[in-house]
Amino acid sequence: MSNPNENDLPSPAARKSRLASSSLPLGIAVVVIGGLLLARNLGFELFFLDFHNWWAFFILLAAIGPLQQAFSAYRREGMGAAVANSLVSAGAIIFVSLLFLLDLSFWTWWPVFVIIGGLYMMTSRNRS
Repeated sequence: MSNPNENDLPSPAARKSRLASSSLPLGIAVVVIGGLLLARNLGFELFFLDFHNWWAFFILLAAIGPLQQAFSAYRREGMGAAVANSLVSAGAIIFVSLLFLLDLSFWTWWPVFVIIGGLYMMTSRNRS
């Protein structure tokens, strides 16, 4: 007779498929960015890469991970601390990127980091 817990575990093929599909959006984003940068180097005028801080778009890539975690946690358990925590993490990354992209003054906007820290403390799960 089989162990009842064996039926709950996904097969190795299912785990491998889930891992491959979770990295798909990030891979697509990297390929698109690489293609845009290559097009720019080949002489195509891309208005959105005329920013002197265009490199800050790479920071936005880091927000994909927490957004995926928030989506997965939401599908798994609905709105809860895990979703809120992942959204706060993604928001912090997006905020840093916007500081550079929009040439915002750090000296004006630094209190947002304090707010983000408080939000992160309120949404983090107790790890004891």
